[in-house]
Amino acid sequence: MNNHIVIIGASVSGHNIALRLSEKNKDFKITLISEEGYPAYDHLKLADIIANVISEKDIFLCAEEDYLKLGINFIKNKKVGSLNIAKKQIYFKDKGSINYDILVIASGRSPIIPEIPGAKKEGVFRLYTLSDLLEFTKHYISHPVCVVGSNSLALKVAEAVSARYGVEVKLLSCSAFDPSVIPENTEIINDSIAEIIGEGETQAIKLKSGKALGVCAVLFMDNYKSNIEFLKGTGVEIKDDFILVDGWMRTNQENIFACGSVVRKDSVVVSMMLVDQIISKLSETDVKEDVSAVK
Repeated sequence: MNNHIVIIGASVSGHNIALRLSEKNKDFKITLISEEGYPAYDHLKLADIIANVISEKDIFLCAEEDYLKLGINFIKNKKVGSLNIAKKQIYFKDKGSINYDILVIASGRSPIIPEIPGAKKEGVFRLYTLSDLLEFTKHYISHPVCVVGSNSLALKVAEAVSARYGVEVKLLSCSAFDPSVIPENTEIINDSIAEIIGEGETQAIKLKSGKALGVCAVLFMDNYKSNIEFLKGTGVEIKDDFILVDGWMRTNQENIFACGSVVRKDSVVVSMMLVDQIISKLSETDVKEDVSAVK
């Protein structure tokens, strides 16, 4: 009986699906693939690490060995490069491949650094992963920091940076925040970066309005993009950078599902429905195999 379920992405959604499938049926072969070198963790708590409210270990949803105890094959530090749907095969970007019977795409979305002059200078970061955070905290912060983002997490990071380093934060946002939630030492600027200035390292930013601001680091937390480059040429339907799914989280390709932030309608409820649908799909396969065996 072939019941190999592969989940691309150790996001919160990917992690939860793996655990629920394991709880439902211990006979399933489940593989969870992570591009990072860690088990699943809560990205929303990264700001709390910056603020020294919690430590790194507090953000993890489980320990790596917990996956082993649950019978989940956890593959880390592997970036998926492409899929061959006809062969049901996943190819990793460096080397190697793995086959699947059921595929769940939960690879998430992450902010990208825009292609603007100076974007490759030292002191320019995106903030989404634990690795991103560790890179940022290695950087020497002694002057104002620019955070680019229009969501509540960007606001929380701005507050955390100010609290940790005692510097002013320039929050570039296209959103209007309630004045009551704006942290101390944070200036909200409704503008965007045209250029990052400095000799090798970040010293200032030039805004599209023409104004220049002295900063020693820039944190991009906006312009999110789905991590689904590996779907190119597969025929999986994508619209506006989101995977299209039906009410059961099924894509237009047989035995391929998607959940989490790569789709527009994910929630705990629909994730549970996804698990039920996978089990139903595998049950259908088992019945067909049993009938074939009788014949």
